[in-house]
Amino acid sequence: MMTRIVSLLATVLLVPMMVVAGTVYENGPQDIHEHYGAYGLTSPFWVSNTFTVSTGTPTVTGLSIWIWVFPGNHNPSAQLLLSSQVNGGGTVYFNQMVQFAESNCYADGFGFSHCEETATWNNGPALANGTYWVTLKNGSFPSGDAIFWDTNAGAGCQSQGCPSQAQWSTGTIPSETFTILGTSGEDGGTSPKTTGLLMFGTGVVGLVGIVRRKLG
Repeated sequence: MMTRIVSLLATVLLVPMMVVAGTVYENGPQDIHEHYGAYGLTSPFWVSNTFTVSTGTPTVTGLSIWIWVFPGNHNPSAQLLLSSQVNGGGTVYFNQMVQFAESNCYADGFGFSHCEETATWNNGPALANGTYWVTLKNGSFPSGDAIFWDTNAGAGCQSQGCPSQAQWSTGTIPSETFTILGTSGEDGGTSPKTTGLLMFGTGVVGLVGIVRRKLG
């Protein structure tokens, strides 16, 4: 009995050490009924959007976007940059080819498939409060088909600093559908999920104490 409880306790106490990803910034959901459009990410084209960090110093660990693709294409890769200026200009905080994983795909009846694509990484930058640019370029599928980043003009966004400002290779455009993912950056703070787990861990410690007294 004690062996099982101690094993459970060890597991629970280790859980808070796991990194919990959350939303650093979101520019709203896909909105094809009011904003039906997308912009190419395949070379030589690129798309840049602003995003704002408003709390703490979060570590950016992922990006979720909506894309348009021709049917039969799956899980694209693209060059992703986080920088202080448009199209990877100024200070570059992150520059890496990333692999996306798809979900929630559907066909729109006009020859395109729409998919939510998410890329994550382990070596992301910790960003102080301010406004930054996220840029995608050199998007590719094994088939060579083009990739298009869905635009929503920031409709329905809730983050501070939204809607985003956006630039395409040829000029200003409506902003795109995306979410910047990352870990909590509040100094000395703990994410709500981690706090709950720590409280649960404390409860298990108390339970072990009670069992010990009964067994004794």
